[in-house]
Amino acid sequence: MKDMQWLKETVFCHRGLHNNRDIPENSRAAFLRAAKSGMGSELDVYLTKDGRLIVHHDATLKRMCGMKLSPYRIDTDKLENYPLIGTKETIPLFSDVLEDLGADGRLIVEIKTTTRVHATCSAVYEALKDFPGKWCIESFNWAITDWWVKHHPEVVIGQLYDTYSFQFFPAKARRQYKKMDFLAIPVRKPRAEYFGKIKKEHPEKMIIMWTIRTAENYSAALELADNIIFECDDKNADYISVDTAKKFLSAKASE
Repeated sequence: MKDMQWLKETVFCHRGLHNNRDIPENSRAAFLRAAKSGMGSELDVYLTKDGRLIVHHDATLKRMCGMKLSPYRIDTDKLENYPLIGTKETIPLFSDVLEDLGADGRLIVEIKTTTRVHATCSAVYEALKDFPGKWCIESFNWAITDWWVKHHPEVVIGQLYDTYSFQFFPAKARRQYKKMDFLAIPVRKPRAEYFGKIKKEHPEKMIIMWTIRTAENYSAALELADNIIFECDDKNADYISVDTAKKFLSAKASE
């Protein structure tokens, strides 16, 4: 039996507990802040051209670093050249994030879509196999999730879904949910008729909903999800607070 209990014991911060002002998303500071607050983090990884894993979300560095450069092509020996939104934080190596967190780490690791599936997934496994914290894998790319089912079925694996048809329908057509331990579904249009049916027929399939930001999102997650990936912003009156996010699991338990 796979250890799924830890995924039910804490909520998860979207790209770490950040505010994209002095604490950028997908930064070492954001992940440490989440861990110190007793929460897990969701993060994104790429395998660079020089064979190292970095933590970054977007397909370019434009939004976070002001550069029209693919994350695959950064020079990981000079990470100081890639400051995040003008702060002292830079794009981190995945290995540094893991070292920072240690046994306190609770990570949902999204592997970004790539043509180098075997090389990337193998590198991720090598990085995580001796990590003392808790971790699982997710991806939108069915070839990536299938790689883990084939090569490391002992790992907790989740299929990411989105509202975009080119991402949703291939995973639906392949019935990826049958191979997965959890489904990560979007709050924007969760296609409740599809996922609700899966949950009814397969109650053991955990559903994690992303990205929960508002009270409306939170209410939608309470109806369908077992856990959440959330984002807060103390300058946005519409966003939920960290304390509200933390209450999600107890609210589910009291239903």
